[in-house]
Amino acid sequence: MYNSKGGIMGKMTSQLASSVKLRGHKRETMFNNLYGNPTTQINWSGASADCLIESKKLLATLDQSIGSQSNKVSVKGGNTIQIHLGKLPELTDRAKFNVTKNHKGQTVVDHGISFADQKAQLKSKDFWDTYLRKGDVIAWSIDDKGKFAFFNMDNVIDFIINNCNWRLLPTGRLKGDFFGKQYLTYEYRNKKDMFVLGAHGGKKGKQFINLLMNNIPCHIQ
Repeated sequence: MYNSKGGIMGKMTSQLASSVKLRGHKRETMFNNLYGNPTTQINWSGASADCLIESKKLLATLDQSIGSQSNKVSVKGGNTIQIHLGKLPELTDRAKFNVTKNHKGQTVVDHGISFADQKAQLKSKDFWDTYLRKGDVIAWSIDDKGKFAFFNMDNVIDFIINNCNWRLLPTGRLKGDFFGKQYLTYEYRNKKDMFVLGAHGGKKGKQFINLLMNNIPCHIQ
């Protein structure tokens, strides 16, 4: 799913964040060795597809199994999924937002945008095309040994839009629930002065992938 090389958890040091990114790039190198061009330069910018499938056999398989004919891939893995870290003007107005502390010492954010408008954005295909669509296929590294779960990005986006129920907490965090269980979070990070959207905390990323496996077409190899 967007700088998403496996996600970033909680309060992470820059050294640990760098190691997470490096693991993500190792996954992309492994993917290229298996299904792409081993000599391809890794995409460090994060603005476009991580990898391109050059295996005609895999392309034919994905066409039949998940209904995708595209070779543009977003490679992911790890315990969490970071969809976006930075500014999301659709969800927070930087000119109006306000950060305070409540009586418990918790960070409280007023986004400067109504919850109704936030939910409208989160139900919009354009929103997810902007922040999640980094390729037309998601390849999730199951074991970091060359085994991947493949999803059609259109199916993933449609599933999120149609099945995620969003809640606004008193702290300003947004929580995304599927079938009564929380998977996604949108929240402010004080140290980075940025907002993060993703399946983060614990093993939410893996749990979200398992949710997708049980609800939309998936190919594993």
